[in-house]
Amino acid sequence: MIATLSAPQTFDGRFSDARSAASREVRVRIDQGAVIIERGDGGKALHWPLARIDTAEPITASAGDVLIQEPARAGGTLFVMGPEFARELARLAPHLTARSRRWQGLRPFVYVALTLAAIAALVHITDFSPARSLARLLPHGTRVALGKEVIRSSTGGRAVCENPKGKDALAVLAKRLSDASGGKTAFRVTVADVDVINAFAAPGEQIVILRKLLETADSADEVAGVLAHEMGHGLELHPESGIVRAVGLIAITEFIFGGNGGTIGNIGLYLTQLGYSRQAEREADARAVGILKSAQISNRGIIDFFKRMSKMDGAPKDADATATGSALDMLRTHPSTAERLAMFAAQPAYPTTPALTSEQWRALKGICGQGASTPEKSEKSAPRAPVPQRDI
Repeated sequence: MIATLSAPQTFDGRFSDARSAASREVRVRIDQGAVIIERGDGGKALHWPLARIDTAEPITASAGDVLIQEPARAGGTLFVMGPEFARELARLAPHLTARSRRWQGLRPFVYVALTLAAIAALVHITDFSPARSLARLLPHGTRVALGKEVIRSSTGGRAVCENPKGKDALAVLAKRLSDASGGKTAFRVTVADVDVINAFAAPGEQIVILRKLLETADSADEVAGVLAHEMGHGLELHPESGIVRAVGLIAITEFIFGGNGGTIGNIGLYLTQLGYSRQAEREADARAVGILKSAQISNRGIIDFFKRMSKMDGAPKDADATATGSALDMLRTHPSTAERLAMFAAQPAYPTTPALTSEQWRALKGICGQGASTPEKSEKSAPRAPVPQRDI
């Protein structure tokens, strides 16, 4: 709102109508929201609305004169000498001041910053992930092929455990959990003969359990809890999203069209360096809760597994397992063990049955005892990729 003077003060000025080189002396006052220019020849006074006038230079606090023009006057200008008029004009038309001009210059950058902040807030609130959105666009066949490449390069040169009775027991457990996951595709689970306590999800609903994890687990319910967590990663497309972030769509496109460049060929090496964010781990745990409940398998198993892992790591039960190089490197990027235990323990009770029968559990524990497939000779001679130690 533009203010007005109760008793307008009159100032001397010089006016040029831009039609001639000459200028004339005029009397100027600011009244009723306009600069009023009274000419000495008795002609009609000019009214320049304050909202429409402009200045050659912004009005500063120390300004001693003002050169103004009204855009509609096609170049007509008014020059008024004296700091009193400058101060009055700045008070009644603040858009002409230097401070206002600086804000006008900064305003586009402020709008951009606010827009970026709003986008960031929206991404946080809606959990929008560009990598995950791109991962969703990958055809299922491509995701499966990527997953096989991940497994091949991650476990290259290691045997796959294929004891028939053990495989049958694993298939029973995988089907029970897959059916409870609500996913469109059943998960394919394999066991690699590797002396590391771990399991990891690969693209295309594929999961690898490492032999040492089965040897360490005390029950089928514990293995079911680990598998449910990995299925959570798969349902959230965390493996695919990680690959998109790591190697980009160009390398994936090359792979789709039959390329075998070093980037995709060594994807297992990338995955040994990648770790899911804590938010992703919380998402996987939340999925695991729902899967175990739908499958009517007790979550007590995964609670017991976490507790034993913490003891093996030598960490206190409420510690955040972040020590590099420990027996539990796989827990480095996860929420604290205490947080995860509390989350699972807080779930309401529900009807449960054992994940496997005693006989099936014994068969699964012995899946690597006999019947492990022998790697191809080319894989034996190839350097072995480091096994991912970043999950569960």
